[in-house]
Formats: sequence, structure tokens, C-alpha cells
Amino acid sequence: MSAQTFDDPITQHHYDTITERLGVRRLEVEAAERAGQEPPPVEEPPAADEPAESLRDLAVEEAALKLLSERVAAAQKDVKARTQAALDRAAKRDGVERVVAELPDGQQVATISLRKGETGPVVVDEDAFARWVRATFPDQQWTETRIVRTVKPWKAAEFLAEMDAAKSAQLADKTTGEVRDVPGVMIKPTRARTHAITWRKEGRDAVAEAWRTGTLTRHMAALMAPPERGDAA
Repeated sequence: MSAQTFDDPITQHHYDTITERLGVRRLEVEAAERAGQEPPPVEEPPAADEPAESLRDLAVEEAALKLLSERVAAAQKDVKARTQAALDRAAKRDGVERVVAELPDGQQVATISLRKGETGPVVVDEDAFARWVRATFPDQQWTETRIVRTVKPWKAAEFLAEMDAAKSAQLADKTTGEVRDVPGVMIKPTRARTHAITWRKEGRDAVAEAWRTGTLTRHMAALMAPPERGDAA
């Protein structure tokens, strides 16, 4: 019997390979039968290699994720500011300092809690502060002159820590006990009020599933909005 031939060289190659394997297998089986042995097991063909990723696919995936990350960052900044304003109003009006985040089906996924800001002593006039330290402690080398006289950072930090503990822009003389106002320093906010998210158990997975199924589409409108005119960055 003549061998089968094909016009397509790839098809011909596959045919020849399969025919060769069948012939080798037949010889193995016949040899095993003559020896009174079990035929050897059939070897599984090696798994085909995964197709290489297309550079075009990688490029569009990266571009899409970059756009999504930019929109997520902008949307998060916006909603965080609106949430903070709402929390501040609720705290002032009703004393509310936390709120539970619930999915549309009622599942609680996280708790958002208000974090109060802090106040403390802040140097607002370096020159006035330095002149006061120099005049009050003339025997100490706690100031230095550059273009203007300033208080050495380590001593400024020490003074500010004392004023922070007293919650006042004043220092007490350790010898006489006299309390002096400190020029150039004010008690003012050092950290703004903010809030934090604490996830419930399985809350992240629940939000991810709600996103996947489209339950949160209304909440994610900012991510799907058409680009603003001139948005080419």
C-alpha cells in the first residue's frame, strides 16, 4: 500500500508523524507478545506550549489598566472628600462617628470610622522664635545664624514637644517657674480630620463579586463616563 500524500506540507507532516508513531507502537506490542510480556504503556504526547502573549494584547491591556487606575484614583479622591464632609456634618449634628458600608442586598462589607484631627505647636515665624530663644537663653548655643538666626532643629523639637504637652504656646522657666509666651509659635491643626475603612470578614470578596455581577454599576458611574474633552494624558 502506497503512503498517503497531501498537498499541504503541514498536514503531510502531521500524517507522517502519526503513522510513524503507530508503526513504532505496533512493533513494541509485537515484541512484547513474543516475549510473553505486557505491552509497554502508551506515552502521552507532550502538552502543547501555551501560545506566546501578543505584544498588541499586552499593550492594550496596559493602556486600559492605566486609564482605569487614573479614573479610580480620581473617583476615590472625590468620594473620599464627599464622605469626609458628610461624616463631619453627621458628627456635628448627631455625634455620629462611623457608618456601615452595605451592598444593595444588605450585606455589610466594611465600617467607615471618623478619625479626629490633632492640634499642636507650630513655628509660624522662625525669626521671632529664634530671637526669643536667643534673648531668653543667652548663655546657651541653641540658635545659629545663617542669613537669619534660626533655632537649631533639635532644640526647636524639644521646645515644641514641651509646648505640645502643655497645649499652649508657652514655656515655663525650669529655674524660676515663670511661664513665658513664645513668639513665633501658635497652636494650630497639625493633622486634618480624616476617616478609615475597616473591612468586615469576606467584605472584600463580596464587593468584588458585586462589581463582577454589575450590582455596583450605579456606584461606579465615574469609571465608565466618557472622557472629558481634551483628556489625552
